[in-house]
Amino acid sequence: MCCLSRSGAGFEKCFAIFSARCEIVPARSGRPPPRHGLMKEELSSELVSALLGLFAHDLRNPLSALHSNVSFLGSVVSSGDTEAHEALEDVAASSDALGHITDNLELFALALDGAKRREPLEFPVRELLREAGQRSRRFADSYRVRLEVDADSAVELRCLANRDMLLRALSNLIRNAIQHAGESGKVTVRAARVGAEVIVGVTDSGVPLARDVGEQAFTAEGQLSTKNVSGGRYSRGLGLYAARIAAGVAGAKVRCTAASEARFELCVTGR
Repeated sequence: MCCLSRSGAGFEKCFAIFSARCEIVPARSGRPPPRHGLMKEELSSELVSALLGLFAHDLRNPLSALHSNVSFLGSVVSSGDTEAHEALEDVAASSDALGHITDNLELFALALDGAKRREPLEFPVRELLREAGQRSRRFADSYRVRLEVDADSAVELRCLANRDMLLRALSNLIRNAIQHAGESGKVTVRAARVGAEVIVGVTDSGVPLARDVGEQAFTAEGQLSTKNVSGGRYSRGLGLYAARIAAGVAGAKVRCTAASEARFELCVTGR
């Protein structure tokens, strides 16, 4: 048995044995204490992707409850109480925005996991435009932007893609257009067949994407470098980057066209 007195060789010997067994590093050694738990290299992209997917899932439950309660309050508040209804509209718009960002968080998770293409199905483009317009209507109203979705332009058009992901891509493009159209601005959504493709164009009255930004605006790095750049067209929830991810998973692609106008295109295989 060694002596536990702080004086003499007995304490030094006992402390050395105890340190070796418990991985304690004496402070006088100048070395930092050992790190425990997950190391940085253990957080692989697959693990981060799965964790972000869980975050997105967990966020949807309270958001769903928030939507339900706002709808209920809107039905019981007196129609003459305009201030209360305006406040509820603001809450609804904010919860819509949180839902949109949650969807994009899930897209970011998919990107970390390789953004594998999902099974395509044939469907009518007209209904896609209608649903995208309905999803974005309240957001447009909050910005005082006139949103015109020409669903009839797609009356005879069908395409082959993953519908859910294509809708997410289009919704991100529309929201970007609304955010940059300017107050009392206008956003127009139309579809047309060009050769073997169906092209859905989203045009707005705002400043076009800057020439020197180009395709960079659709990348992860571009979301950081263009955020405070004039003509960078950054939008909440990493909008353009999310649009590119969703389009790729859907089996489509996004692009910015002429620099003379603010216009994005969603290109998908026609049927």
